[in-house]
Amino acid sequence: MSQKNNKSESATYWESHLESWEASAYFKEGQQKANWWDKLSTIFRGDAMYVRMQTALELIKPHIKGKTILDVGCASGRFAFQMLEAGAEKVQGIDISADAVSFANRRAKELNLQNQLVFSVLDIVQPNTPLPPADLVTALGVIEYFPTDDMRVFLSNLKTKYFLLDFPDYGRKKEFPTWILRQVYIRVNKLPGVYLYTLDEFEKIAKPFGFTNLRVIKKNKFFTTSPTCLNEKNLPASP
Repeated sequence: MSQKNNKSESATYWESHLESWEASAYFKEGQQKANWWDKLSTIFRGDAMYVRMQTALELIKPHIKGKTILDVGCASGRFAFQMLEAGAEKVQGIDISADAVSFANRRAKELNLQNQLVFSVLDIVQPNTPLPPADLVTALGVIEYFPTDDMRVFLSNLKTKYFLLDFPDYGRKKEFPTWILRQVYIRVNKLPGVYLYTLDEFEKIAKPFGFTNLRVIKKNKFFTTSPTCLNEKNLPASP
């Protein structure tokens, strides 16, 4: 696993860049904190991040009532708050950005939800990272930044067999011109990398850690090349 200052490369990058990316990805709340390149990316991304979140919520809503969820890469907590509203008993979010985690905890406290929404700073691809217990793990826009070694560590750290992940589909490389523009963005912003997998490749990585019956669900036009990987077959039955 590539590390710098005892942090993974992806963690080192997102620790300083998350605020700008989130401001551009969720532009409807304002882009004041987004840098120039992130503002430009909004032109091509549009409202895809809003749609991705809503689609993910629709997929898991029947399964989360009364459950504890661990949201990996929670940023400022948007998805965590939505899952709580959708019926989750508790949502614990983790992210590498201390600023984002601090904001999420302040918001939870302001709404008197600090016992149901808890956010912590963790680098999920550090070996033997202790994670809060959960019935289901979610991660949107996270695993595409993990090279194979980091992905193995991430999966080995998970203590639940149920997850919903925004899957970094290999088919994105066929997109034109967005894939080329993304490569420019990666180099200009010195992003460590974006790693795309076929389902077979991901299954080979995940199987040794007990993750089986994986499915790729393509729902909504924004998920055609960014589908959700969900081991739905093994999810707890809805009440």
